[in-house]
Amino acid sequence: MKTKDITLGGIMVALSIIVLYLTNIITINTFAILTVASCFIPITIIRSNIKTASLVYIASTIISFFILPTNRAIMYGIFFGVYGIVKYFIEKINKLPLEILLKLIFFNIVLVISLFFMSSLLGDLDIKLPMWALFLAGQVVFLIYDYAITVIISFYLEKFKRLK
Repeated sequence: MKTKDITLGGIMVALSIIVLYLTNIITINTFAILTVASCFIPITIIRSNIKTASLVYIASTIISFFILPTNRAIMYGIFFGVYGIVKYFIEKINKLPLEILLKLIFFNIVLVISLFFMSSLLGDLDIKLPMWALFLAGQVVFLIYDYAITVIISFYLEKFKRLK
């Protein structure tokens, strides 16, 4: 690894952890803060490479378990952190309908795994909505999240990419 990649990785891990820590301070809109934290992985891919981004994800996830409540660290680890890497590989296909389908498949796999583990750890989740409504709402929220990440990445490319 080049010194430039190590330095960038350290900065991105630090920024990720700072933003993740904000979920402890600003308890309103945790998902928006997690969305911002998940943007550092795609930015790392843009500025460096997939190897550096993977190391940033791993380091950020490990550190998050020491400073965040377990539920937020798990949310970052199994979805928000890794999604930038998944998005990168899926969008290399460059066929929008297939990309959307693959992203939804990834999201649904993560959602099912999350619900399974939460129910096995916590028992009955006492969800007021029917399961089909939860999944339908999840699809819509996920597509909005994916669009938000795309907008943030586009903004970064437009304003900051030339600083490389």
